[in-house]
Formats: sequence, structure tokens, C-alpha cells
Amino acid sequence: MLSLELIEDSRELLGFAAEWSCFLERLPEVTPFQLPDWLLTWWSHFGSGQLQTFVFRNGNEIAAILPCFRHEWNGKRQLTLIGSGISDYLEPGIAHAYSAGVLQMLKERLKQDHAWDVCSWQDLNANTPLQALAVCDEFAALVEPDAECAETHLYGGFEQYWKDRPHGLRRNLRRYLEKARTIDDPEFRVITGADPELIDALIALHTARWRKHGESGMIVQNHSALFLREIIARFAARDMLRFFSLRFAGRIVSVIASFRYRNVLFSYLSAFDPEYETLGFGRSLLYYALRHAFDMHYESWNFLRGNEPYKFEWGARSIPKCRITLTRGA
Repeated sequence: MLSLELIEDSRELLGFAAEWSCFLERLPEVTPFQLPDWLLTWWSHFGSGQLQTFVFRNGNEIAAILPCFRHEWNGKRQLTLIGSGISDYLEPGIAHAYSAGVLQMLKERLKQDHAWDVCSWQDLNANTPLQALAVCDEFAALVEPDAECAETHLYGGFEQYWKDRPHGLRRNLRRYLEKARTIDDPEFRVITGADPELIDALIALHTARWRKHGESGMIVQNHSALFLREIIARFAARDMLRFFSLRFAGRIVSVIASFRYRNVLFSYLSAFDPEYETLGFGRSLLYYALRHAFDMHYESWNFLRGNEPYKFEWGARSIPKCRITLTRGA
């Protein structure tokens, strides 16, 4: 006896956040990017068009939540997931026991609702139950691979983990640190608060690094500096922030902003001073951060989106993702 509610007002969605959070706590494989804290902050900075959040219930119990908005894109009325663009995991929360019924009800809703032309849903799990929507006469469906994520599982001790890394990686890191210590000893720090100095350094170093290579970088390209400051403060208030940094010669030279959730560290954004690129402070900070993660008994270090080769040198394994595009009448 499933029912469907549609939340179209921002204040109503904000009031729904506590119940939304409780529902997600009962589901496996949830990440920080699917939490109301993240998605509501994203909506307040980047949201446009008409909010369209689908809430499925079995009586008073939530069965699924699909947080979307409808907006104009390329001349089409598009349904997009809240969080798209700068979020790495956007799988909607669907309770397994109700999955079949939820997907059938969602399919019927989409068939009857003529206010959309395209549904474009990205950063989904490779085995997302939303693939069930692909079988429908009223709209065409395209399921295709999306940008992979990567994760390193932190089993055993750090010494064995480091011994198992490629010889070239270990040699280069040793040389970087030896060269740096002829000038000054890099100082590694971990804090859990939204330190304004570290936030400023993260934004400035990230921008400077990409500008050196003739590109704008994610923060500038997405105009996300204000969003970043707010979400860091929100996650810090929930003890979900882990800020790693290296200081050298009196200045911050490398920063990683990571989010702790369910004993996993999600490395969201990192930056290093391009003036010290030859000293490899980005790699050195990752080394210290992973060693700290082992010491604190985290289960894994999630590198998030991207299959850059360096991640796999650090023991990462790929996490496949998919994107679903539904087109009405195609």
C-alpha cells in the first residue's frame, strides 16, 4: 500500500530533513553526499527551477526518497538529481524491501506526468534499481557508465600496507621528504574544526595550482567557494570533518578536506602549493593522512570520482558508476 508525496517547497523540504536523515541511517552504502545536510546546502547555492522531491511511504514509514528538481536545460524540461555536478555519489535512498513497488509507482508517475521531457540522473551505483525504469513504452532509456570512483581498503597495519606499495612510489616519497628536510621539517596536522585559515588555504592553493596549468579548477569553474565554506562548517558541527595539512617554512603548503562517515574517509578536495611542486607535498600529505587513517582504524579511504593512475598506486580499487537518461516520446 505505497503512497507518493511530492515536495515542491524549499521550506517544506527543510522541515522534512530530520525524518529524511533517520531514513538514510537505516540504509547501507550511504555517503555524505546523499545526506540532507549536503543536498539542502547544494540546493541553497545552486538550485534552480522547480523543486520535485518524491517521497514514497508505506503507511507512515518512508520507503524511498528521490530528491530532484525540474529546470530548463538545452531547450528541454529536465528532471535532475539535487546535488548534480559536484557530488560523487547520488544514489537515491530506496529501502530494499519496497524497491519493486517504488520503481513501479515511479514509472507510472513519470508516464502520467507530462511536465518533463528528459530525466538525467548521474553518479548512480552501477547496480542501481533505477535501471528498472528502462523498460517502458512511453519513454526511451539510456543506461551508460559514468565517472568511476576509487577506494582503498585499510586492512591490516600501515607498515605492511606501505611495504606493498610500488617501489617507485616509496622511493620518490622518501626523496621528496629528504629534500624538504634540508630546508625545514614538514609539520603534519589533523583538525576537526572549520578552521578559516585552512579553508582559505584550500581555496587559494587549489585555484593557484590549476591556474598554473592554464585551467580554472573545480572551485572557480563551479563557483563553489561559498558552498564549500558552508558545507565544511556543517560537517564540522557533526564531527564529520577531517582537515589534513602540511606546514612548511611557516606556511600551509598542502591541504586535504575529507569527510568522515560510517568509518570511511571521503577525500573530497585537496590542494598543494604549486611553488613547491618539486617537493611533492601533495604525495607527502597523502602518506601522512593514510597513516593517520590506519592509526584511527578507519575502514577505507575513498578517493571519490576519477580514475587517475596515482590512486591505484596507493592501493585503490575502482567503484563503477552509471548514468540514466530517460527521454519522453523518443
